[in-house]
Amino acid sequence: MLAIALLGFLVGTTQAITYNVIAEPPANMSVAVVVDKVTYPLQATFGILYKGDAPSATTEYHYAFVDNKDVKVSEPFTRPPLKDGLSTTLNEFFNRSISTYEVNTLPQVLEPLSSIHRINSGLHNMNQIPSIHIYGNTSATKYLEDNQLEDYKVKLNVAYIGLDNVQIFENVKVSLAGRSSRWIPKLSYGLKFDKKNDTTLFGFKNIKLRSLARDSSYLRENLCYSSYRSIGAPANNKAVGLYGLIETFQDPWAAAEFADGEKGYKAGYLYQGIGFSLTSAGVFKVSDLRYEGIDMANYRFGQYKIKAGKHKKRINAYQDLQEFTKFINESSVSTTPESEWEKKLDVDGFLRAMAIEDVLGLSDGYMTVANNFYLYRDPNQNNRFTYIAADMDSTLGNGIYQLDLMLSGNYSEHPGFFFRPLTRKIFSYPNYLNKYKEYILKFTQTLVNPSIMFPYIDSVVDMIRPDVEWDQSLPRAGGRVTEPFGENNQQVVIDFLTRYSPPGLVPSIDNRNKSLDAAINGPYRTDDSIDLKGFIRGKNANVLSFYNQPNTSL
Repeated sequence: MLAIALLGFLVGTTQAITYNVIAEPPANMSVAVVVDKVTYPLQATFGILYKGDAPSATTEYHYAFVDNKDVKVSEPFTRPPLKDGLSTTLNEFFNRSISTYEVNTLPQVLEPLSSIHRINSGLHNMNQIPSIHIYGNTSATKYLEDNQLEDYKVKLNVAYIGLDNVQIFENVKVSLAGRSSRWIPKLSYGLKFDKKNDTTLFGFKNIKLRSLARDSSYLRENLCYSSYRSIGAPANNKAVGLYGLIETFQDPWAAAEFADGEKGYKAGYLYQGIGFSLTSAGVFKVSDLRYEGIDMANYRFGQYKIKAGKHKKRINAYQDLQEFTKFINESSVSTTPESEWEKKLDVDGFLRAMAIEDVLGLSDGYMTVANNFYLYRDPNQNNRFTYIAADMDSTLGNGIYQLDLMLSGNYSEHPGFFFRPLTRKIFSYPNYLNKYKEYILKFTQTLVNPSIMFPYIDSVVDMIRPDVEWDQSLPRAGGRVTEPFGENNQQVVIDFLTRYSPPGLVPSIDNRNKSLDAAINGPYRTDDSIDLKGFIRGKNANVLSFYNQPNTSL
């Protein structure tokens, strides 16, 4: 009786700690925390977050998978006791020994464009990897994934699990995201939070989970979005980790990006260029901002979409885009002064975007295939357009264009430099062309430079390596689609793309499988791909060499 009473007293006076771990144990097993060699069970919450109370550790603790009370799998390391005064752990991750990381940052090369008034948001924390758990009707999820080329939406629940916070969302509309990203086994997802209330994830109603499956380095989109932020140009922010977490260009994104999240902000039209469309009648249209004539129906074949704007479903909603393409078509150096261009377009922002598109080797952007861009008609900028880049997985040596063209230091050799209507007109103005050339050199010297980018890359790799290994061990929800346009249209689309694109296109939907280290450090090189550091090293050297040539002027 004395021993039992004494034991109860000791346990009762030991400080209780709430332990939290994100884990996915094997079937028929549960999760526990082992504190100073004593095992304590944890309970599942939100599917993947396990928590429970146990004594504070004296020497160490770690997490384990247990069958009944028998430990079957333990973390291969131990965790130190919590500091005095703390009563709960962070939301730790099973088999991940570090929760926060020291991640390098890229320098701020240029101040943000004057049009950008972005909300302060906790959505993108560079030094940690949050978890997003989607759960609910499993048959609905399976139906979505079994029909990966179709545009279905299902309502599911979503748990956002950060290091020190958990947010639960019900009735989230979940869909498969992207076009070519549906052709591969690891799928991307779109999340749209309930419109009926003020529910947001850190101020955003729509987000996209990018699979990063085409990039074995998992880093190219992260590096591109960070670079766009570095040069002060808008993009749908940075991607990091197992899935890339990016914002979706839909209301109320414009308010979050251009109006400090102002309630009641009346967004202008946000036009999306999606590359091309092929109708059932065989009509092929490309979204390169060419003038399609007075019939507005020519802008509504699917090559453009309207993602924001009060009356975006009206027939005349494409009028602003139509008028802008007409202006592009009819303008010339002799008849249209730069002041007129400045009224229509944030030209400096466009020059920044095109220069970084060249230096980062965007093979799936505006100049190359007229894809992955948006034009926002900003009411706070006298309704002039702001150019926005998006979706940057086919970049930095992982592309769909001949590598020699993408690595060239000669700006005029970049595919599409003088091919697309907007660049052809803009670059015919000497002042704009000279500014563009200045930006290319500046971005090469101060950003796409091994001494600047390599430390950043290495620090992010240290953070994501355990998650990459885990990701690569998981089964995939989708399948590989070899004929995404149908058996009869496959070659037709390729022929049209080749005809409407600058020379050097290498159409490919293959996933280039490499180990993480090989994808980043190489060395490897093919006709259209190279390791990440190899591209940065080569592009930097080629640009600097070209600008040092005697006949090249700035």
